[in-house]
Amino acid sequence: MSSENIQALHARLRKLARQFPENSMKLMLENPKNTRDLLALTGSRVVDSIDFDRLKLMPTTFVARDYRHVESDMVMVAPLRGVRGTHPAQKRITLYILIEHQSEKDPIMAFRVLDYVVQLYRSQILRWSDRHRSHAGLHLQSVLPVVFYTGTRPWQGIGTLQDLVLGGDRFQAEIPVMNPLLVNLPAFDPEKLEQEGGYFGRVLRLVQARKSRRNAFGRLLVRILGHLETMPPEDRLRWLEHLTYIQALIYHMREPSERAKLQAMIETSVRTDEVRQEMVAMGRTIADELKDEGRVEGRVEGRVEGRVEGRVEATRTSLLRLIRQRFGELPRETVDRIETTDDLDQLNAWLDRFVAAETLEDMGIVA
Repeated sequence: MSSENIQALHARLRKLARQFPENSMKLMLENPKNTRDLLALTGSRVVDSIDFDRLKLMPTTFVARDYRHVESDMVMVAPLRGVRGTHPAQKRITLYILIEHQSEKDPIMAFRVLDYVVQLYRSQILRWSDRHRSHAGLHLQSVLPVVFYTGTRPWQGIGTLQDLVLGGDRFQAEIPVMNPLLVNLPAFDPEKLEQEGGYFGRVLRLVQARKSRRNAFGRLLVRILGHLETMPPEDRLRWLEHLTYIQALIYHMREPSERAKLQAMIETSVRTDEVRQEMVAMGRTIADELKDEGRVEGRVEGRVEGRVEGRVEATRTSLLRLIRQRFGELPRETVDRIETTDDLDQLNAWLDRFVAAETLEDMGIVA
């Protein structure tokens, strides 16, 4: 991987870690394979007809500004495969996929979905009007609305617009009906989530269990990491993004006392020296990003010290594991020097030397 590509990769991973949870989930869904896995969880038959290889993210938002406090919206377009029809327009059906990520319940969600869908149809009409003198011959492309809820509190469903209207039962025939697809993560069957959600579904299984007991979460993490290891080589970037998201999840959702051990589990899950080196570099990238975030968002001294201590411990653990894998059993003085070093910059410097070191002496740990 070239230095330019490595820098671009680290920049994206830093962005993913920094924007946890809502916008980092949005970044994950920019990968068409993750979007495919998410839509597979809806059980909709239309998913099999979507050409995900040609899926594109629309560089705009249709969500009103006053809705932006709890959600992250995405609009993607993809053609449908196997379309048959006599009219030329029927042979070029494009599906608009609207994904609304919710981490909190919203009582007016039914109205919001309707509003978003109408805006998407309106945008198509406006584009047609820019090129034509009349609406004769206009055909709108379909919109598939999806609500993706990842909160911790149970949500029975988004309801209907009729539920929001006083006397709605009297005007049932006159009130618009919208039936968006719903992925209700807290209520989703865990086994089905892993079986039908692909690799992304397994990441979502960790999101679902993010508040579970320490030992149960650790066992689940090991199992999920094992599944992610089976991703094909062409999905290497996707694999790294999944691991980055998991690391951010651990940092934000698990207790500080757990982080070093869980981080070590992630690093242990990869097998080759090359991948381990990449993981160490990625871990440092994320740690630096979360460290900067902590400086901006919180100045509580005890919490900051706890985060630094956790990163120092995790770095020590990673460094010792990598060195032992390459050079075998270490001299006692080398181990003591590493275990008594609290300077994170020094530990990171030794990690940098490890990448190119051919002998233990090249590491420069002990004079």
